[in-house]
Amino acid sequence: MATSTARIEDKLHLRDLELLVAIDDHRSVSGAAQALGLAQPSASRKLMDIEQALSVHLFERERSKGMSATPAGALVLARARAMLADCRSMAMEIDALRAGVGGHLRLGVIPFAPSSLVASLINTLVGPEQRMSVAVTEGSTTQLMRELNLQALDAIIARCSATDLSPGLAQETLFQQTACLLAHAQSALVRKERIQMADLAGYSWLLPARGTPTRMFINEAFSKARLAPPVPVVEAGSNRIIHLVLRANRTMLAIVPSDVGQDIEHLGGVRALPLPIALKMPVIGLIYASRHRDTPLLGTLRTKVRGLLNQPAR
Repeated sequence: MATSTARIEDKLHLRDLELLVAIDDHRSVSGAAQALGLAQPSASRKLMDIEQALSVHLFERERSKGMSATPAGALVLARARAMLADCRSMAMEIDALRAGVGGHLRLGVIPFAPSSLVASLINTLVGPEQRMSVAVTEGSTTQLMRELNLQALDAIIARCSATDLSPGLAQETLFQQTACLLAHAQSALVRKERIQMADLAGYSWLLPARGTPTRMFINEAFSKARLAPPVPVVEAGSNRIIHLVLRANRTMLAIVPSDVGQDIEHLGGVRALPLPIALKMPVIGLIYASRHRDTPLLGTLRTKVRGLLNQPAR
């Protein structure tokens, strides 16, 4: 084992890992060579050298489908992508330090995260104490998890999962939200002293996309109440889109977290109202690569998120 490890360390370089990833992305040596500015014969020889150094066959070559990774190739590619992502993150952190800031964080956030938490967190991280720079990506939990698995993000604030967490990822639960209704400001529901489920008949629905954790919790809550889950005519997870659609439609309702409902209500033209059934949203947590848990970047993020959540409400 020691001899094999030494041979790999001596013969493999970051440029070799870039070539493997490029071949997988382009499904051909010629496409990878062009992307990396190499001559195809040189790229082909390099691939042969890599396979000899690892003593495994990394790609199958099919005329109709191009090149696809073997099981050993898939393992090597996963490691290669992770190592290249770590190197890119290190380079960005060094650039940030040279620019006089305390590291660069790539953070993913779902739209239904409370705006007060997101704003306070970003202002804390970029403030004079931490002096970080932050790139924020907004998207659904599914989209952000995909980006996290591709090492395009360092961490995400998203819905936690009890079953679908990928190997190598860790999650820390942060908080849970209750749900509310959103309606047009002149909806008849606004004048109701107590809204009943029967009052919702005849309204159309705007809900999160099918298959998202929030949509599944909504369906489950209605089923537990022995009610048919609402069928949306509009699916959206963007607070801006939810506000625009409801403000223009008096006969449409949405279900959102109560704190997000208050945020959208403040935009004008819509009202947050009590939901007639109890509905707790899926837990929101902080999700990141396990191997980065104790790095300064993630350590700062974890500490600051917890600190903000533990602050007394004003």
